[in-house]
Amino acid sequence: MRLTGGEIVVEYVIRQGVPYIAGIPGHGNVALLDAVVDRQDKIKMIQVMHEQSGVHLADAYYRVSGRPMAAVTSIGPGATNTVIGITQAYVDSTAVLLITGSTHTYMRGHTVLQEIERVQWSNFPRVMEPIVKRYWQVSRVDQLPYVMHRAFNQMLSGRPGPVLVDLPMDVAADAEDVELPDPEEREPQGRLRPDAGAIRRAAELLLKAKRPVILVGGGVITANASDELKAVAEFLGAAATTTYMGKGAFPEDHPLYCWQPRGYRQHRGERRLSLRRRHPGRGMPLHRLGGLLVPARGELRDPAHEAHPD
Repeated sequence: MRLTGGEIVVEYVIRQGVPYIAGIPGHGNVALLDAVVDRQDKIKMIQVMHEQSGVHLADAYYRVSGRPMAAVTSIGPGATNTVIGITQAYVDSTAVLLITGSTHTYMRGHTVLQEIERVQWSNFPRVMEPIVKRYWQVSRVDQLPYVMHRAFNQMLSGRPGPVLVDLPMDVAADAEDVELPDPEEREPQGRLRPDAGAIRRAAELLLKAKRPVILVGGGVITANASDELKAVAEFLGAAATTTYMGKGAFPEDHPLYCWQPRGYRQHRGERRLSLRRRHPGRGMPLHRLGGLLVPARGELRDPAHEAHPD
């Protein structure tokens, strides 16, 4: 079928079940948003007041639904406004599809349309390189079907995270005869298996521990493993405390829950984590550094008594 670059992007995200695109219309993404208008029966545009808000909205949608949402921006300042939101998604391992407008391919390097070009033309993706799982800078319309399915694969497989598709204005507006891939045929199915050796070592440490404590992270929520976590804690009689990302993975009214190491009633979680780490009858002193608990000098934890089966 003959589709513009913008129509390819919109049709593929619809096939992925993405119900919303959040962002601000601008000269750099007008062709993409034209395609959204034509498919309002399947996908809705949410216009935000600031590009950062659009990314946070997509981030929150994934946390609640387990499915990604797209955020779109124009060129230059609009794109760079997403840095904080994308960083949040990256460090918290949430899937966000970011689509930014970019200079026409035939105008690259001419400093037009707020282009970042002093080191390399259309160089905005390098700004995002440390905070996305992968980025693509498209040069032709016929690249988009491949790029879109790769973007979803990267975003959702393994450890989830944000990805960037940098879409030049002429590529979004030009049309080509293309075939869109079927997501079910191109995406990995099933779940990743953890390292069996790491799991075995963690189980052995927990079974031998006299005072086991489980520090629960966001991976439990991503894996839908809350019931299994609760069963392990009850079997061992282990106290459970959560990071901010792990909050909600363990029932907070459970007698084994000892609150978060940092936050409301934090002294309970801190005490559980520090008690008798190295010497019977004595806890490991913890110093506070900007709200973060760190071991006192000379009192670093013994890694032989910890397991990180990530």
